Amino acid sequence: MIIPINDDVRIRGTEHCWQLEKAVKREGQTEWQAFKYFVSLSDAVGAACGREIRLHPADCLNDALQAIDEIAARYNKLLDDALREAA
Repeated sequence: MIIPINDDVRIRGTEHCWQLEKAVKREGQTEWQAFKYFVSLSDAVGAACGREIRLHPADCLNDALQAIDEIAARYNKLLDDALREAA
């Protein structure tokens, strides 16, 4: 199963684990490179969501809280859509 997060990050399930992958451009081609590994899908989604929150450019508490709400809602929808497609 592959769950695209955005154009640069995705979650991919393998036989042994779930992994976060980032897109790397090489010679005009996009390759996916794993950079973190997880036992469960929920751990992978939580880490991807947390990473995006940590990297958000919010510069005040109000903006940060709004970003957290928006990011969490988007991840919930991504996961729901992916699980619905897999069923």
